[in-house]
Amino acid sequence: MDFETAELISIQEYHSMQNARLDFSTPYTFYYDETNNIKTFYVRENDFNYSFTANFVLGGLVHQGDAPDVQPLIDSFRLQKTAPEAKFKHIAFGGFTDCLKSQKLKLFFRYIIDSPLYVHYTSLNILYWSVVDIVDSAILNSSAAQQIGDFSHKLKNDLYKLCRLEIENVARLFYDFGYPNIQPENIGAFIDALVGIFEPYLDQEEFHFGLESLRQILKQSRKQGSLAFIMDEEDHVLLKDLTHFYLRPVYTFKNSTHIFDNEDSIQEELKEYRMLFNGTEYKNYTFVDSQASPLTQLSDIFSGIMGKYTHYRNTHSIEQIQQDIANLSMLQLENLKLFVELIDRSDRKNPAFMYSTDSYEELLKFDRLKEIVMAMR
Repeated sequence: MDFETAELISIQEYHSMQNARLDFSTPYTFYYDETNNIKTFYVRENDFNYSFTANFVLGGLVHQGDAPDVQPLIDSFRLQKTAPEAKFKHIAFGGFTDCLKSQKLKLFFRYIIDSPLYVHYTSLNILYWSVVDIVDSAILNSSAAQQIGDFSHKLKNDLYKLCRLEIENVARLFYDFGYPNIQPENIGAFIDALVGIFEPYLDQEEFHFGLESLRQILKQSRKQGSLAFIMDEEDHVLLKDLTHFYLRPVYTFKNSTHIFDNEDSIQEELKEYRMLFNGTEYKNYTFVDSQASPLTQLSDIFSGIMGKYTHYRNTHSIEQIQQDIANLSMLQLENLKLFVELIDRSDRKNPAFMYSTDSYEELLKFDRLKEIVMAMR
């Protein structure tokens, strides 16, 4: 399949003009590994086929110019001779705060921070991805809503939070209506059922404005009998595959080299796409055996801790996070500071290294985490 990327790349160039810190043109070398690779996400009669509490994370290390020697770092882990390569499971285990107890993780953080290496990631909140098309479909039917700038982010954030609170009822609703393939004759019933689930939250200050606004713009969709982005799809399949999330950094950083860990299914999927720029084919990615690629091994460590972090963040309020931080040991606190510094340092280098499809409230938890950590220095 021919995949023309010129228009997509021009969009990135436009974003660069709006924010001079975004750099998509410099040639980098990106190394990738992934965690929480769900393949396909779909709704069953009463639940989903996969836990949605941790994000899919595709990420790793990135550098300019020649690759730095990272063998001293790998040697410092003192892995058992039976371990053919360094992997996250050899460095830390348990939940996010348990992982922060690892001396080896501290070695990893410190070495990368002191090196010419940076980190990058694509992070996908699976539940958020699955429900935001409801908002986009409703806004498409409301000219008034289209005039209010970033209003959609508020609606998407509130819908995501409400779905988390009512996840069992939402799963049953999605299954009963074949979501995201709502039939035209069922649009009204689907909207009524969705609003009915969330009606008890209307009087809560946290949700009143967003939920009432969503109710009003959904009325337009009800009248028009259309929710464009959740029709003409496959029954119950919320995320068919992750190919797009592998392709995006490849065409976004067209001048860079992208090195993925061997993953047969992803290789086969990417083979289906012939990357073009103004009609000319290009291929700027390869797959490698991680045992022969130390930087790919270290990318597994970074993507692993990012996956742990997203699960922790998605399942804890900022108040709970603050309480947990107050009870961390010295080593845990030091590792948390290094984790924040590693991401912040990479963001300062190039904010384009970080790409998230997520609720803004979940994303803001990192900013709050950073504030808490900085205040403790």
